[in-house]
Amino acid sequence: MAWWLVLALAGPFEDGVEALKRGDRVAARTLLTEAAEADPQAVGPRWELGWACWVDDDFACASTQWSAVQKLNADHEDVGFWLQAARTRRRLQKASGPNPDVATDPVGDDRIRFVAAGDTMMGTDLRRGPSGLPPDDGAHIFDDVKGLFDAGDVAFLNLEGPLADDLPSTKCKPGSTSCYAFRTPTRYAANLAAAGVDVVSLANNHAFDLGAAGQQSTMDILDRVGIAHSGRYGDVGTVVVGERRVAVVAAHSGSCCLNVNRLEEVQAAIREADKDHDLVVFSFHGGAEGAKARHVPGKVEIAWGERRGDVKALARAAVDAGADLVIGHGPHVLRAMEVYKGRLVAYSLGNFMGYAQFGTKGGVGGHTVLVDATLAPNGALVSAKLHPIRLDERSVPHPDPAGTALGHVRELTVADFPESGVTVGEDGTLSW
Repeated sequence: MAWWLVLALAGPFEDGVEALKRGDRVAARTLLTEAAEADPQAVGPRWELGWACWVDDDFACASTQWSAVQKLNADHEDVGFWLQAARTRRRLQKASGPNPDVATDPVGDDRIRFVAAGDTMMGTDLRRGPSGLPPDDGAHIFDDVKGLFDAGDVAFLNLEGPLADDLPSTKCKPGSTSCYAFRTPTRYAANLAAAGVDVVSLANNHAFDLGAAGQQSTMDILDRVGIAHSGRYGDVGTVVVGERRVAVVAAHSGSCCLNVNRLEEVQAAIREADKDHDLVVFSFHGGAEGAKARHVPGKVEIAWGERRGDVKALARAAVDAGADLVIGHGPHVLRAMEVYKGRLVAYSLGNFMGYAQFGTKGGVGGHTVLVDATLAPNGALVSAKLHPIRLDERSVPHPDPAGTALGHVRELTVADFPESGVTVGEDGTLSW
């Protein structure tokens, strides 16, 4: 059939979908509204109208449409996920208000020790290479660093890739050499628990390797082994230390989670978490990737055609809103560290584990650190130390007596933050 005849036969729904695809938001909303009003029992027009509202930042409208979809068809794929996301974004949108006063000096003696590691992927059965999963289901991959996690009151890492069994991935096209999709069996969650990990970020560019179902599978198994998580909209990781509550709020550049490019939304989420937590840690997955992305440029960065945020502006906005520690990851290399308003900002902790997938050659990708920071009750930094780590040929972490990573952080910090940067001692102790 000729293209002009197809267009002539198309109705408001089809035309609205095409308008949405080409980015004509006004036409899309007009046409899809017409289609929804013409057939109130039809799911398709309301589902697509919800997306037209979403891209227009009209989250009240998106919530209304997806709520209607859920009532019409409760089994509609992912409608529950996106309805929650729209409602959360609407709440954050309405939660405008002043940022708190930030006390820069430590006050009080009831301190909390927070240990943090970077990008972690324990193996994948969506294989790229000869061996995607470690032997013994990865039971020993954290053996050499477990003591470092155990020393903290709260231990954190960024978990790359979903924990799921047999869920399909359509992320990468067949034969692609530049697309990575991970799937780690759910039984591997036990390795995180045994290592002493208390909370993880699920807000990263692999969060949706298996779609919303994969992220839900990850959350479910982490809940079962007692590990908190922060990822999708509205998901705040809470760890209780004695009588104190520590929140982890996480963001990245995708649509599932708080977006690193939306500073006001990030600040609203931090202020909201601060209301019922004693300390708030902000984790972000942002910035460009690779050996050429070691420096913090102070502007919006691009990776794989995607805006990955101005991480300097993001980190400082987070502290302004009440974050007491900022942990960055995503570039897969180490970056500089600074102290801003008495709060430590680590702009990237690089790779921590990427079994048989994350490259370790060339030096910069194979060395990392664990941040070990002690915070006062008011959130101000009391002391901090970096534990240098090297990754072996399988990207499994081991302590590094040579302290190679300390030199990397030292060099980058002097270059990027000559006034506010930390000083890295020979033993990894930070001063500022």
